[in-house]
Amino acid sequence: MYASFGGAGGGQEDGLELIHYTARDGAKDAGLPPLLFIHGAFTGAWCWEVHYLPHFAGLGYEAHALSLRGHGASAGRETLNSASLSHFVDDVAEAVDSLPRPPVLIGHSMGGLVVDIALRRGVPAAGAVLMASVPPTGLAPSGMQMMLTEPQLLWQMGVLQGFGPGWVDVDEAHRALFAEEIDPETLLDYTSRMQPESQLALFEMGFPRWPRWGGVSVPVAVIGAEEDVIIPQWMVRTTAWLYGVEPRWIPGAGHATMLEPGWRRGADCLERALDGLLHGGGGTG
Repeated sequence: MYASFGGAGGGQEDGLELIHYTARDGAKDAGLPPLLFIHGAFTGAWCWEVHYLPHFAGLGYEAHALSLRGHGASAGRETLNSASLSHFVDDVAEAVDSLPRPPVLIGHSMGGLVVDIALRRGVPAAGAVLMASVPPTGLAPSGMQMMLTEPQLLWQMGVLQGFGPGWVDVDEAHRALFAEEIDPETLLDYTSRMQPESQLALFEMGFPRWPRWGGVSVPVAVIGAEEDVIIPQWMVRTTAWLYGVEPRWIPGAGHATMLEPGWRRGADCLERALDGLLHGGGGTG
């Protein structure tokens, strides 16, 4: 189901989009905390609804996905370029306040960095999972690596930002986002839903945001995709090191692991991470 709320520019016309999936009765344990999924750059809450929201509802979780301001069906598209990472944290805080109890925050890519900042700002959470997350050290090193090794992919990201999804080379988008072969019609559907990102947020992600040591009091898990060309393994290891945990890996997955044909591998990895967080196996920095 869909809901809209709040003031960040808060209905799908005047607010934030929050997609809800109710836990299936009798599935898994009672009393599990809700899950709140935060998308990455150039996308929206829809990326979680394709597979992950119904899957985790089937496991017994109340599953929610937020579209940050200016993304998906949330308001603020006309002012997106002035939205900062701090504004996105405000959106997460507002979504958390709308839930009956603190959720596990699950952030992908840019959304992982937003979750990292939210935790350090004291947004209530039962735990957090950072998936293929932009590390606190920033994206500049990754950009330099892509400039040397994958210049065409970097160019296509600029095309998406400057001209929109209709101008993106679908084959290059496939190479950037997926490690597996994917049905051409499905790929076209996914790429057509992509959108330009906040210029301010992209600028901010280029620079380090060194964390305060010990600034997070909830358990955190870090997950990487083995074949990710946007957030390579060394960046995942950096984030895990800053939190003092061992990274978990999704085998054979690219950056958009939640949309891969083999999405269950990522979902299973996330399920194991959640079990660790909620039953004493997680770690914090």
